[in-house]
Amino acid sequence: MSSGCEIVINESDKKIVPINHSSQPAIDQADIVVIGNGIAGLTAAVEARRLAPEKRIVIVTDQIHPTINTPALKQFAIGKLTREQLLAYPAGTERAERIHVVNARVSEIHAQSKYVMLNNKRGFGYDSLLIATGSTPQGLPENTPGRNFDGVLTLHRLQDFLDLRRRLAEVNEAVVIGGGVHAIETVMGLLYWGIRVHWLIRGKTFMGRMLDETASEMVLNNIRRTGVLVHLETEVAGIIGRVGAVAGVITNQQEMIPCQMVLSCTGTQAATSLAKNCTVPMMHKNGILVDDKLRTSVRDIYAAGDVAALKNPQTGNYEPRAQWYAAVAQGRIAGSMMVGNKELAMQPFGVPWHATHLGELSMLTAGEPLTKDPRTTVLTDNSQNGYRRVCILDDRLVGYLSMGHSQPDSLAIKRLIDEGIPIKNVTKALLKGQFDSRSYLSHQRSHAARNMLSQKLPPLLKPEESAPPRRTPNTDELLQLAQQRQLEVQSARPQQMRPQVQSTARPQQVHRAEPVAPMAIIPFDDDEINPFTGNLPSVALPEPAKPGRYIQENNYQPRLEPITPVNAQVFARASDNRVNYPASPEKKDLRYKLWAYVNPDADSDNV
Repeated sequence: MSSGCEIVINESDKKIVPINHSSQPAIDQADIVVIGNGIAGLTAAVEARRLAPEKRIVIVTDQIHPTINTPALKQFAIGKLTREQLLAYPAGTERAERIHVVNARVSEIHAQSKYVMLNNKRGFGYDSLLIATGSTPQGLPENTPGRNFDGVLTLHRLQDFLDLRRRLAEVNEAVVIGGGVHAIETVMGLLYWGIRVHWLIRGKTFMGRMLDETASEMVLNNIRRTGVLVHLETEVAGIIGRVGAVAGVITNQQEMIPCQMVLSCTGTQAATSLAKNCTVPMMHKNGILVDDKLRTSVRDIYAAGDVAALKNPQTGNYEPRAQWYAAVAQGRIAGSMMVGNKELAMQPFGVPWHATHLGELSMLTAGEPLTKDPRTTVLTDNSQNGYRRVCILDDRLVGYLSMGHSQPDSLAIKRLIDEGIPIKNVTKALLKGQFDSRSYLSHQRSHAARNMLSQKLPPLLKPEESAPPRRTPNTDELLQLAQQRQLEVQSARPQQMRPQVQSTARPQQVHRAEPVAPMAIIPFDDDEINPFTGNLPSVALPEPAKPGRYIQENNYQPRLEPITPVNAQVFARASDNRVNYPASPEKKDLRYKLWAYVNPDADSDNV
């Protein structure tokens, strides 16, 4: 018996029970560990189970309820849905899919040893780890007087909406704070119960980062007609209470608004605490930075959902895409990546887009409709009781905004931007909201396929401007040219260095055809022109990064371009004050490829 254990006799059954005094945590093991049971986490676990039935999959979460459909919480708050109808997956999905759920909170990640530490001092080892911790609400500032009064709610989780439903019967007047989609949905829900609503917006417009002034006024006027009192450029200075409960709000405009409830809908921020509590520095800024395969800067660790920050291909910034459909798509990709199936991750995420209902209006934004690029042409139209804004650069759509009672095909509009499809023939239809995107894209595909089958390419010049046919040189002409070039090279050398070589080539009779347009003959010693890229200068490859070293930039601006033969060897340009973490001597040499340490012998990702 080891010296670290005592022998205790259990008197009830006389069994010998060892007592472990070791300070090491008890560690279980799984192939895949998912942190968080939001829609991204559970979707990833279900997808991993579908692709790898033999894997051991564990979800660690501190939530006390199954995965719910968070966009449906507004409908639940006004009584249109029951609690059972909020489930995102059928009840018992985790058990049916053999996904083990552990109710605990992950406190830190030990990336070198590949295990996570739980708050109950237990650990879970992993082969692949997914961080799907979602986001946290910002709420009112900490220094706001009265923010802890009874009746001040921050709507984010199921418990918040349960609390709201219990209070609605006692409320006659409420204040909603926030200038985004969450705020307007909350306003409409309160109107359903006949509550008088004051809506406080800090900016001059509604959704100032996505809508221009015209679209904002269109939404606000529609809301005002329902009886909502909209207060622009207004913030909460303090909350008045009576015997510990909300009685009113004081604004920065020195106005007192009586109410019995204050609802904060001021946005969310990515829950990146685990990125800070990781033994290997994990790059994060406005979220955990990931590439198009959702890999973080730490080996075998992925991130998906609201916590993941993806690169916007138009601006180069890394931004979370905190929408339900984005979380579902990311969950599927993360699940497939963790089991080694990379087919779903071949297509990049492309530009961000957002579609929703704002009261009676349908809104769609794709790309950068508010771009400030001076080269962009901006067209607007407000006919047919709607509003459209189209941003065009070199006959390519770069941003689209639509507001009205009908919504265009959002994914097809996004595809126009992602693929850079010319829109010259459909610009008017886009402006009028009459664009049949699916028919147009189908026509584009069939036209391209027909050209491929018939081997007919679109003419680059008009027939009358076409150049005359060019003649292919025969062998005698090429041989004569080679001899001429050899004589020129010999004559250019110094006399003492010139070798005395006499040509033995026989003079050739060159056949002269009928006069045709002369053609340019490429000499033998010139580089051959690549028909796809042209004559490109040779590129010197940079020195490969030393194996097993991690380079962190101080300004958190990593390079996330697709892997090429050049940048696959170097992750990023580090500053002079970079921090280097040497590799563990007992491990194999690993090279740092884009977002994860990969083994050259085992990695098959050659994209």
